[in-house]
Amino acid sequence: MKARSILLVLSTITFLVGCGRPDLSADKVVVRSEKASPIGEFVATSFYCEGGGAAGYAYENVSLRRAGEDLDQRDGLLGKHKTWKGFSDITIRWIDDSNLEISYKQDASPAYGEHVSERVDSKYGIKIHYIATD
Repeated sequence: MKARSILLVLSTITFLVGCGRPDLSADKVVVRSEKASPIGEFVATSFYCEGGGAAGYAYENVSLRRAGEDLDQRDGLLGKHKTWKGFSDITIRWIDDSNLEISYKQDASPAYGEHVSERVDSKYGIKIHYIATD
């Protein structure tokens, strides 16, 4: 009985460790556009990402981070689910030091309605303006 309890505990630990944050280094990330803020403190990056093996995913998004920080492809500004597609033809433009404009095409199908409705309004004090194009 004690051996089964130990086996159960070890199996649970192994399962939980294996279900942690995925290995992002396996993702293929292609930077489409990268623009520093006018004073160079922040970087906005439009990128494409694919990965996930057999179950796979491919998506486009935008990252906003401090200059010198690495791109985190799961810290996107667009969408509720960070590995879902739903946005394409993304362009980025700094209006000024505290305003970033992101233009994009959005998937209009009902299946993506909830996903595409979420966007980050501001980050690091930068106001983000979104323009959905046809």
